[in-house]
Amino acid sequence: MKNSNRQTESESIYKKTLFQYIPGILIPAFTNIFLSVGLARFLSVELYGEYTYFLSIGTIIISLLSQWLVQSILKYHNSNRDNDNYYSIINILGSLFFVVFAISSFLWITSFITQINTWNIYISIMAFCASQILIGISVSVYSAEYKAKLVKEINIQQAFLKLGLLVIYLLYRNNYRIDEIFIIFTVANILSLLTDKIRNKKEKSIRIINFEVLFFRRKFHKSTFCKLFTFGLPMTGWFIGTNLMGVGDRIVLKMFTDMETVGIYSANYSLVSMGIGLLVSPFLQSAHPIIMNYGQDKINSKVEVSFFIEKLSRNFLTISIGIIVCLFFYYEKISILFFGTEYLSGAIVIPITTLGIFFWNYSMYGHKGLEIMNQPMKMMRFVLYSALLNVVLNFILIPFVGIKGSALATLIAYLSYAFMIKINSKNNINWIINIRHIIICILIFTIPMFLFKPILDIPIDWLISIIDR
Repeated sequence: MKNSNRQTESESIYKKTLFQYIPGILIPAFTNIFLSVGLARFLSVELYGEYTYFLSIGTIIISLLSQWLVQSILKYHNSNRDNDNYYSIINILGSLFFVVFAISSFLWITSFITQINTWNIYISIMAFCASQILIGISVSVYSAEYKAKLVKEINIQQAFLKLGLLVIYLLYRNNYRIDEIFIIFTVANILSLLTDKIRNKKEKSIRIINFEVLFFRRKFHKSTFCKLFTFGLPMTGWFIGTNLMGVGDRIVLKMFTDMETVGIYSANYSLVSMGIGLLVSPFLQSAHPIIMNYGQDKINSKVEVSFFIEKLSRNFLTISIGIIVCLFFYYEKISILFFGTEYLSGAIVIPITTLGIFFWNYSMYGHKGLEIMNQPMKMMRFVLYSALLNVVLNFILIPFVGIKGSALATLIAYLSYAFMIKINSKNNINWIINIRHIIICILIFTIPMFLFKPILDIPIDWLISIIDR
């Protein structure tokens, strides 16, 4: 009876936080789509490729510097709620990242005034990365405390600030520069953090930036830091491998092709990552702390944990499969609708990488067993194997089939990670793949789409004729 009550309570928390996360994730998802479309429409294809190239590098840097802390917060926060040493570590690290932001912002302003632009792109990326890391730390603390409302507020505010400031920039600036775009994103991040701090000043968890701990009142507690770092270091390797799979293909594309090809590939890929990655992330984000806490409580009942994880994955499967079916039917028209005919040559990227990202996101449920059993090293090895496979396949396939080869490499790499997780889960907490639910969802979405496609084509073709003149 006690076990049943615990599962019911966890499911109730999941549903409650899910409804909070949905607007907090979907609204930023749609604003990011508009942001990506706006940049692709206003910038030249070559300049858009340069933007996505440097954004890929920035994403890897953010993972390298922050994911060990973010993942440790998600794992240990609830058990350290009354530990002042734990909060000191977060405050110290947050304050250090704020110092990096302040110094890099000062250097960029100086270069902007003096018109000495030698290092401005790298300085702007440094400021952007520091501000994004501060956002990530704040959101991870809120997530660990099940404060989905606060996550929603900061995500929505950040998204609208980025979109609004970028729209103003694109409309009133003629000579676009990549470093200025990253500074705009940095300003949006910092404004979001400051307003969040003012709005929730009574929240202990939001004191991410606290310079007192750097110089005056608190010591750096090595034992607490080592505990967080020991768990987080393998997770950092995991996230670096993750980002190499997600953005490494652009780096290899740049080696063999040009910035224009990178831009075409990145634009079409962004529709997939936003369509699958962002639209289903409320299910992943709300489920993560629930599964972790439930798994810790039921660590001696692996079968029960397996069924609980599978149950929480069904909503994800339903939405993901619906998106996949839509993208497979309309990938060319969607590419033209969003980006224009100059990006159509990369439309084939959409259906291929859609499958890959689906397998990748689904495997997030599968590897929860490794996280619960405190085996992050296995996760890191698996993702690094897949990342290496992705890079090798990119080098092999891109010279022969170009963009399509990069997309195929991404699909195979993501599928390989899911395969390794499934095989390994048999020795830990088994990843139950609900084949029956998957088949039913495919039929439910495919049959109506096939039947009504001629009717749906009419308004879509009309929109394309208006937008892409």
